[in-house]
Amino acid sequence: MSKETEDQKNVLDEPIHGIYIPAALYLVGVAITTYMSGELKILWSLPVLFIIMFTRAYTAYKRRRSLYPNKWTSLELEDQTLISKNTALYRFKLKTRLESLDIPAGHHVAVRVPIDGKDEIRYYNPISSKLEDGHLDLVVKTYVDGKVSRYFAGLSTGDTVDFMGPIGTLNYEPNSSRHLGIVAGGSGITPVLQILNEVVTVPEDLTKVSLLYANETENDILLKEELDEMAEKYPHLQIHYVVHYPTDTWTGDVGYITKDQMSEYLPEYSDDNRLLICGPDEMNKLALQYARELGWKVNSTKSSGDDQVFVF
Repeated sequence: MSKETEDQKNVLDEPIHGIYIPAALYLVGVAITTYMSGELKILWSLPVLFIIMFTRAYTAYKRRRSLYPNKWTSLELEDQTLISKNTALYRFKLKTRLESLDIPAGHHVAVRVPIDGKDEIRYYNPISSKLEDGHLDLVVKTYVDGKVSRYFAGLSTGDTVDFMGPIGTLNYEPNSSRHLGIVAGGSGITPVLQILNEVVTVPEDLTKVSLLYANETENDILLKEELDEMAEKYPHLQIHYVVHYPTDTWTGDVGYITKDQMSEYLPEYSDDNRLLICGPDEMNKLALQYARELGWKVNSTKSSGDDQVFVF
């Protein structure tokens, strides 16, 4: 499909072009014909107009939403981009180019794919901003034993995947914390990106954010350019990278996340501060242990939406 044709479709998705203008033009045409012929044609033309408007309105109604929290919707893969040796960004088309997804920060979507005659369901955090129209972006890391991640890696443009959501429990409000500390590891950066997008796109949100992001190698740091650009543009955001297997040119921290790093780079415990943790299970357990030792109030059960220390 040419860009010109695609742009025309986008325009026609708007109610003013798809319903109101065609209806107005139809009535004007009937009025002119009536005036020139002297015959009253408005009345018999009204059923035709009703059918046209009903058809257009019903089509728009069916396409009005792309995600529902209680039923599945098929979305078409528009593009996929490799962003590391085993991780790709998958862009799915929404029902119209005018729609944007208002997914709360830290919430995820469920995906359903058929594998060996069985539906497999996994959960991913979209990284596309609510200010972006027409698409949903997922970052998926492919694992050797990952059924769904390998299924994603085999997708081609035009293939569809079932989605449902949003789903999640984290509650975040602008300026609800003075200083937000975040510990992330590997692909656990995806819900963090949602939160960062939420903070940096709301001008009145002055929350200070400190991110400690750990990876095995420098090449495993997902979306580093986007993160660095955010840090450059948003004065209240600081990012500290930790790499386990660095190259000779690496100048950042080395190894695994430590208690000393959390103490140095992240906010100290305070009623006005908050700590978020998202990464592999072993990293999460270690970060929680360090958080307790540093004075944070950590719940022993699954995190609730307003917990001061929240684990995804």
